[in-house]
Amino acid sequence: MKNRFSLTLLAAWLLSISGTAGAAIELSLVPITQTASSLSVGVSISGLGNAAAPSLGAYDLDLVFDGDHLAYVGAVFGDPVSGKALDPLDLGLNPSAAALAGAGRLNLFELSLDSAATLNQLQADSFILAVLNFDFLMAGSSQLSLNINALGDANGDPLQAAATPIAVTSVPLPPAFALMAAGLGLLYRRCA
Repeated sequence: MKNRFSLTLLAAWLLSISGTAGAAIELSLVPITQTASSLSVGVSISGLGNAAAPSLGAYDLDLVFDGDHLAYVGAVFGDPVSGKALDPLDLGLNPSAAALAGAGRLNLFELSLDSAATLNQLQADSFILAVLNFDFLMAGSSQLSLNINALGDANGDPLQAAATPIAVTSVPLPPAFALMAAGLGLLYRRCA
């Protein structure tokens, strides 16, 4: 009888914590634009509350990439469509940084100074944290992955999330092709 009561109590506790755990939060890398020589990738988060807790208050991430294949150019914080989700009132006070932390490692950090109530009310359930720009250094395929150093909600409590890597492939035009195209263009002009 005592064992049955203990098992029932344990089952009730497990159900209660699984019910409050909410949806799984996921960080992913989303290709935004790609040309023969450059790539823009969005760092996206999903699985937050939609205009409700949990909302994102801070993050510290490392993007790992092949430095022989890609050269980091710059970052723009915020979603290209909906703006800065960690600064929904657009006060411009949030500390944010994108800095190379070694060969093939880019550290991204942002902290919201908005109140928990503001973030919980105004933040969507998914958005882009930052758009990262790279130049291709050579043709081929390379993997981009995220390491989560810290992820916090609007109250400063830790959030658990999974991160999904992506592969990017570049096929830049060979320099010989560009020279040949320029030569054909000049030849066409002379003949015309």
